[in-house]
Amino acid sequence: MKSHHLFVVLVIILLIAAGITGLYRGKPTDRQEPRPPAPPAALQPTPRTETVPDTPPATPEQPAPPEEQLRPTPHQAIRPHSPEHATALQVTQALELPAPQRAAALDRLVERGVLAKETAQQLNDWRSGKEDVPLQLREIGDIHHDPSGSKETRYRIATQSDTPADADKGEEEHIVLSVTSPADGKPPVVQRVKEVPADKTKLTSESDALSVIDGFVEALKRGDMETARRLTDGGEVSDATLAGLCIMFEEGDFELRDHLPLRSMFSNEQNAGFLVYLTPKNGDEKSRKVGIEVLHDAQKGWMIKAVALDDMLNRYEERAQAEGGVYFPIVKNPQGGDSLVLYFAFDDATLSPRSLKQLKIVAHILTSRGGDINISGHTDDVGTKAYNQDLSERRAAAVRDALAAQGVAPERITTRGMGKSQPRRSYRAGDSRETINTIRSENRRAEVYLDF
Repeated sequence: MKSHHLFVVLVIILLIAAGITGLYRGKPTDRQEPRPPAPPAALQPTPRTETVPDTPPATPEQPAPPEEQLRPTPHQAIRPHSPEHATALQVTQALELPAPQRAAALDRLVERGVLAKETAQQLNDWRSGKEDVPLQLREIGDIHHDPSGSKETRYRIATQSDTPADADKGEEEHIVLSVTSPADGKPPVVQRVKEVPADKTKLTSESDALSVIDGFVEALKRGDMETARRLTDGGEVSDATLAGLCIMFEEGDFELRDHLPLRSMFSNEQNAGFLVYLTPKNGDEKSRKVGIEVLHDAQKGWMIKAVALDDMLNRYEERAQAEGGVYFPIVKNPQGGDSLVLYFAFDDATLSPRSLKQLKIVAHILTSRGGDINISGHTDDVGTKAYNQDLSERRAAAVRDALAAQGVAPERITTRGMGKSQPRRSYRAGDSRETINTIRSENRRAEVYLDF
């Protein structure tokens, strides 16, 4: 009987405890555990409905897609290597977007202070009508402004559809961005933009120093002696130097390096100096540099004053040592100035294909100018005096005939054979056989004196 009463008492106690617990759980508390979130709507089963494929949206306007959903642009894959480059990439990426998104992206750059409002409008207008044409961002170079201490880095936004014919006619217009980095360390901004011809050599007296250097190098790359000469002041830069530069570009297959190919050394209102960095297209050699100084003329504008080729000539010397040939296209003439030099094989008066290509450039100079041309032939010291005299005369005559075949009047050309009497270099007793052979190969030559 007692066990029956004890069982009843336990049941009553459990019922009372359960009721109290239920009341307690019904009240809010800081220790209440959060309810698990409802599953996303996309994961819940929904009834299948039929839709009409081309039914327009119910709303009158379709909002622009969010920025992260815009189509990627080609320049988004490029990693910037400097704050200035990052700024130029942002502008280029904005121009690659479709019209509505392009305007919005340019407006955002205006809001951030990267662009002025009128600059954004100019860029938008330039891009309008050619949205499907791919763009290419190219670095031109930098220039330091004294005495403010600010640096201007210049970029060209080019249309990749340009053909050489279009470039020659100057029919296509590119955009040049001038990105300024203040001396106080503030973020770079696009100071100005300018529409320019696709042909870099189409310059005016208003073109600044950096543009003139860029156009001058472009003319040399093309072998355009007429334009290159027009951009010099006719003083310290000889025709032989210009022709030699054209030959260097052609034979070395050089091109401007991608990152800041033109770098300012100094700049003021009267003169400026730049280093031009060149790199072989095959990538097998390190970059080389050419120093160029420009002076400002009140009537002509910026003109090329001097060209320093030491680094490029060193490159030719290294190549000669590595390949066992001689490649110096420019030598000092005993009469003063520079001469172009052409080299011959041992006991041979036949021009190589390389020499014929060089003479094609020389002929272009000679057919556009007056004056006489002096050609001298030379030999090494192997053989008799009489034999070498005849060989040197045949070498000079071979150059004369090649120039005549390119349109140079034969009566303008004077040739003479110097035999072995005027070596370019001489060896000494005790020099190695290899050194002697190299020196002799440099003496087997013909020189074309171009300073009129």
